[in-house]
Amino acid sequence: MKKFLAVCAVMFGMVFLLVGCSDDTNGNDDTSETEVSPSTDVLEVVATFSIIADMIEQVGGDLVNVYTIVPIGEEPEEHEVLPADLVAVSEADVIFYNGLGLEAGDYWFANLLETTDREAFAVTEGIEPFYLRTEGLEDYTDPHAWMDIELGVVYIENIARILSEVAPWYTDEFEANATAYIGRLEALHAEWIGAFDDIPDSERVLVTSEGAFRYLEAAYGVTVAYIWEANAHEEGTPEQMIAIIELINATDVRSLFTESSIETHYMEQVSEETGVPIFGMLFTDSLSELGGPAATYYDFMRHNLETIFSGLTNE
Repeated sequence: MKKFLAVCAVMFGMVFLLVGCSDDTNGNDDTSETEVSPSTDVLEVVATFSIIADMIEQVGGDLVNVYTIVPIGEEPEEHEVLPADLVAVSEADVIFYNGLGLEAGDYWFANLLETTDREAFAVTEGIEPFYLRTEGLEDYTDPHAWMDIELGVVYIENIARILSEVAPWYTDEFEANATAYIGRLEALHAEWIGAFDDIPDSERVLVTSEGAFRYLEAAYGVTVAYIWEANAHEEGTPEQMIAIIELINATDVRSLFTESSIETHYMEQVSEETGVPIFGMLFTDSLSELGGPAATYYDFMRHNLETIFSGLTNE
């Protein structure tokens, strides 16, 4: 936090010189009270992380230029704000974030908005969240709602609505793009409903390092197990490792999975202790680089579901 405030103190003057006074906003996360000029050809849009950024690009097409705050491969819970972030947020026509506590690590995002005197819009508006199961954390929401494609559609709908409020002269384009993308996502969702049902319960267990798959569990019928549920200062503790090893030994789990943004040594140790192999890598809080297996949200979900199914069935 001290480091963040120091950066803000140094950079605020530079931001003022570069972009002048910021837009007059009221901090309301639900509606936009300003519109950009109809003469604006491309909207400058900020997203907190890559999954939201891709959704914005799918809806906005050539009408948006998206700046992503958290780089690909990094987790949005913790981010060290850069000078470029301050400038991008200050100059943006609209700013989107996930919400549900995802960007709350050390309050970096809230402080960024306060420093730049901007408002932002939560793409999870209208979603009923799950709450964490870990003792002592039951009051915290699980932010990974995009792991259910139907809820990802809600993200898309919220993005299209806000973009249309900011630039109503592009409403037809935004709605057409959103409708086309939602159609693809709904088809993918329908493809995987019931796909895991024939796997025996004792084998239908998804074991990962972090518990980021609760929404996927509810949507597609797998059972999730993990070393820790939420990012914290204590991860992979002896107690957590013993608990997951005992669970694996009590089931017929065939495969373990690593995650793209988490160190693999925890799961490697679990594999060594249980004799269960690591099958593949899943994506959680970030897309892959362009050309990778999860370069878009659609590809992200298809990759994860296909990898999980293949790992649980050894196909």
